[in-house]
Amino acid sequence: MRTGMIALLLLIASLVPALDVAEEELRELGTRDIEFINYTGPYDMINTIEEIVGIGRSLGSGVDVGPAYSDFELIARYRVIHAVDPTVRERFDADIIVPLASARVDHINNLRRIISGFLQEAYAYSATDADLLARWITIYNAVVRGNMEFFGERYKAIVTDHLSPDDAGLSRRYDEWPGRSRIVIPLSTTAAPGVIGAVDPGEIADDRVIEELRTLDDRGVEDRREMIELTERVIEEREEAIAREEEAIRREEERIAEEVERVVEEREEIVAEREAVATLPDEERAPAEEEIEAREAELAERERRLEEERRAAEERRAAIVEDRQEIADLTDRVRAERERIARDARALLDEREISEEVRGLSGTLSPIYFLRVREEAGAILGQLIQINPVTGLLLNRSREDRIVSRSYTFHDDRLLVIVAADDSGRLAHYDVTTLAETRRSEAEVHVASTMQVHGEPAQVYAVVRAAGDWHLGRFDAELSLVERSIIAVNPYTTMAFSGNRIWVQSADDRIVALALDDLRIEP
Repeated sequence: MRTGMIALLLLIASLVPALDVAEEELRELGTRDIEFINYTGPYDMINTIEEIVGIGRSLGSGVDVGPAYSDFELIARYRVIHAVDPTVRERFDADIIVPLASARVDHINNLRRIISGFLQEAYAYSATDADLLARWITIYNAVVRGNMEFFGERYKAIVTDHLSPDDAGLSRRYDEWPGRSRIVIPLSTTAAPGVIGAVDPGEIADDRVIEELRTLDDRGVEDRREMIELTERVIEEREEAIAREEEAIRREEERIAEEVERVVEEREEIVAEREAVATLPDEERAPAEEEIEAREAELAERERRLEEERRAAEERRAAIVEDRQEIADLTDRVRAERERIARDARALLDEREISEEVRGLSGTLSPIYFLRVREEAGAILGQLIQINPVTGLLLNRSREDRIVSRSYTFHDDRLLVIVAADDSGRLAHYDVTTLAETRRSEAEVHVASTMQVHGEPAQVYAVVRAAGDWHLGRFDAELSLVERSIIAVNPYTTMAFSGNRIWVQSADDRIVALALDDLRIEP
């Protein structure tokens, strides 16, 4: 434990009963964020930002972040595991911050301050860089929460041995942090105090995290720009380190080559001495030969060491090749992300360039509704947007961007679509003015189902799952399922209304008529 640790422990002991700061201080961090559920009740005690950061600094000062495994617990409240295995090169080492069952942290901003303090103390990050990394680390851990397959693919066994499906990563609920979350901080192969790239930026900026940030109103543009700038500094730092390593290897190889030449010369000298010794009298020859044999043994040992040093230099060169490839891959990712940020920034400008005059006009004109789509992992996903019919400018967009229906329809005074939910879909209503979701069905709907609104009062017809098959379902104004067909239908069926009947395609591809009152086959 480092000097001053006892004083820090005394300070932290006075802080742990309540780890939350005043609401004004919390708001200073801004409101743009993925959704975390924080405690919102009253507090017995208020602590400052500096005091909360001090908890993280105590963790960073208590654990040894050297090249070997270490483990440190802070007064039964927090634990940090430095899970490193230098014998394994593939996959990541990690620091794991564990809020223990008695921890009282209950706001995401305070948790980030603890992580930031840890990074500042353990790896000598600036406060600005540590705050940025702490934010990304919490989002990263929330996105991959409980995904042991993900952790197993990315991290060494020494890391995953400390994780389980119940605690890996960070829950989005504050009451599932103490004793039920383990915050994984991926470490680069060059991790050490003072190294900007100690925390691997490419890993915490995984595509899953980027897509999570892109769901925010501001698409996380500023956060992403800051991470790109930090990553570019990491690339520059690693390139400089590689250049120094290459120069060190070059000097080492020159030294080895010179030493090999000297060994060869000495062997030639020994051969000549052996020939000379062979002509000596017996009483002089024996001690001379013993001396030559001792020299030969010493040369053999020097040759063995030189061969080991030569192989070590080759391994170092091979590691540099891998490092350069990692840097090239990271550079490509930075370039691609910069282009994606530029596209998102342009889209934000399109949405914000709406003058007060246009806003005034939009109040008297009906907006155009449109589903803007994109392809993601082979699926077509959409987002509702409003367009000013006069200027063509975007007026609004829905937060939901995983709409799977290829069209919308009106149900009374609301927009009706199908949204992705798990491996299926749900019907959802959206306010025509704000595009905020107002209701979602509990019944599972086929993602490619046709939607029809029919009758008085207007009811919704769509394909629903029941008992492992797909059936025609009827929903009321609150999107509650009120009736479903007895027969199974083709999930891609179209619908046609005629009088008191609806025509559909059955699961065995017959065209049948169902009675609208009970969805039974018409006799």
